[in-house]
Amino acid sequence: MTAVAVILAAGEAPKLQHPKALLEHEGGKSFLQSLASTFGKAGCAVIGVVGKDAERVRAQHPAVHLVEAEKWQDSLLATVQAGIRAALEDEAEAVLLHPVDMPALRASTLKSLLKGAGEGNGLRPEFEGALGWPLVLSRAGAEALLKAGGKSLDSAVNALSLRRVSVKDPGVVVNINTPEVYERLFGSAPKLAPPPKKRGKKTAAGAEE
Repeated sequence: MTAVAVILAAGEAPKLQHPKALLEHEGGKSFLQSLASTFGKAGCAVIGVVGKDAERVRAQHPAVHLVEAEKWQDSLLATVQAGIRAALEDEAEAVLLHPVDMPALRASTLKSLLKGAGEGNGLRPEFEGALGWPLVLSRAGAEALLKAGGKSLDSAVNALSLRRVSVKDPGVVVNINTPEVYERLFGSAPKLAPPPKKRGKKTAAGAEE
């Protein structure tokens, strides 16, 4: 099954004072880099959806396939639909929608969720009764969300009647969207991940300049 993860990273983050996609997670990786790695380990292709600060995010993530949501300011649903459109163009059979400010997800959780992705419109994880992310949509579910009107993502998702699946991974509900949550988890104020290392040109002796 061809699974494509759509990481939602288009919005503003005034409370954090930095683009969420560029915040440092662990091991020097940004939130977006960390999630791209996790979804990749689960066998997913990855698409990031950008809007605000798109050029900064592109410069930091040259290896990530990024698409721009032209109407990201209209609604979160518009951002989601831009990502779904790109995923379906890549012939996705399952589309996993996930916010960039929730990077604590486990690859093993994703692998488990993907096993039931083809049933109905899809499924959604929950942890200790709380609904989480990603939304794991079948192609039919993704197409239905793409056609949804209105401006509320919640109402469009509710109309899909996604199956709830209990998981033991708190990462499906941990949302790092305020300075207080970031500092509690990482012990510092929100900070940017270091820029990607640039590979130098190799000399004839094989050393990098």
